[in-house]
Amino acid sequence: MSITPHVSTLSDAVLHSRSTHDISDLSDAELLDRCERYGREALVWRNRFRALLPEVERRRLYLRKGFSSIYVFGKILAGLSEAQVDESLSLSPRLHDKPALRSLLESGEVSVNKITRVMSLATSENEEELAEKVRVMSVDALKTFVRDVKIEMRQESDKAEFLDVQKPESNSMFEQESEFGFSPEVVSKLRALKMKGIDINTALLEFLQEREAYIEQEKDDIAEELALQGGSGRYVPKRVKDIVREEYGTKCAKEGCLKKSEQLHHTARYGLTKSHDPHFLAPLCKAHHEIAHALDVRKVECGMVMRL
Repeated sequence: MSITPHVSTLSDAVLHSRSTHDISDLSDAELLDRCERYGREALVWRNRFRALLPEVERRRLYLRKGFSSIYVFGKILAGLSEAQVDESLSLSPRLHDKPALRSLLESGEVSVNKITRVMSLATSENEEELAEKVRVMSVDALKTFVRDVKIEMRQESDKAEFLDVQKPESNSMFEQESEFGFSPEVVSKLRALKMKGIDINTALLEFLQEREAYIEQEKDDIAEELALQGGSGRYVPKRVKDIVREEYGTKCAKEGCLKKSEQLHHTARYGLTKSHDPHFLAPLCKAHHEIAHALDVRKVECGMVMRL
């Protein structure tokens, strides 16, 4: 079956003719710009095509055009795989009471894949807010967002902290040595204290409390110094970076996330405060940094809060 491009108007025909004959005259920048523009437009129309498939299947219109199945129809006309056709067909019934998400799909503004990511959370009550997130977030950020929300749902229902796994009591705290990575020297010193009758839990807790107090005092001192200096531009001072690293280590500050931190996020917008106050800085992984900047951290109406 031969599929030929449809040119609807004279102006379209002129543009099509020019686009196929003047390519060699384009500069590198113009050529790349045209590629990017055509690519975006192609994705939009492909998304719109996928939104039509459930109705085409319901009416069995593919048979009228000589296609043996909806899968052949999707493959020939839009280059879709069977899995992509199945995804499009299965998504449609789940959107019947979710007009905001359905509108995104039918407009071609976002991909089926992005909408599918949030469907496990979507209800008729929260779908408008989820549609906004789908519109502005990348697929990777949506995947992380959905995972975080599910974690918080589990926390809410179980009334337990995430990853707070209760283990049977052991005769020795040192059975956890491999989990915490204690060095032989540390284990030896802790064992010596225990043999002296010193409560190891109390000793460790006092150390941790002293560490927290030191970090807070250092942050207070840095904040006061920055206020006196009147700011330092976009550059984050080394002393600020050091204390943030001291507090959070090398991991993302989002509770439960074990990814490496990549960006320092200003929880109090830098554009408004012009300050690198360490009280309002949190190191985030790429996905959580995108989530934090995509939207203000707001409560999703299914009962979760994205807390940084």
